[in-house]
Amino acid sequence: MTYYLGEAILFAALVLTTLQALRMRRELRQVRAYQADYHAALAKTESALGAIQQTIRELQTNGREVIEELGQRIDAGRRIVEEIKASHPAANTAEHVASRRRKAA
Repeated sequence: MTYYLGEAILFAALVLTTLQALRMRRELRQVRAYQADYHAALAKTESALGAIQQTIRELQTNGREVIEELGQRIDAGRRIVEEIKASHPAANTAEHVASRRRKAA
């Protein structure tokens, strides 16, 4: 009788262990699926970051070009202003400005 009781307890433990193992197997499958999704998301994130880095490099290059172009145009504008001032020395005097105001009024 004791033998059958011990065997019944061991059988119940075996059934419970089997059920627990099946549940853990199902959870491991879910974890693997989540891991695959996570891996895909990381791959997409990595490619997006690469594209962002490339865009930033292009913007920096374009920004430098724009700044250089603006600097050249500012320098050219200053040279033109200096040439105009040099060719019309009377344009800088206060008398000339006052006479132009009188004519305009």
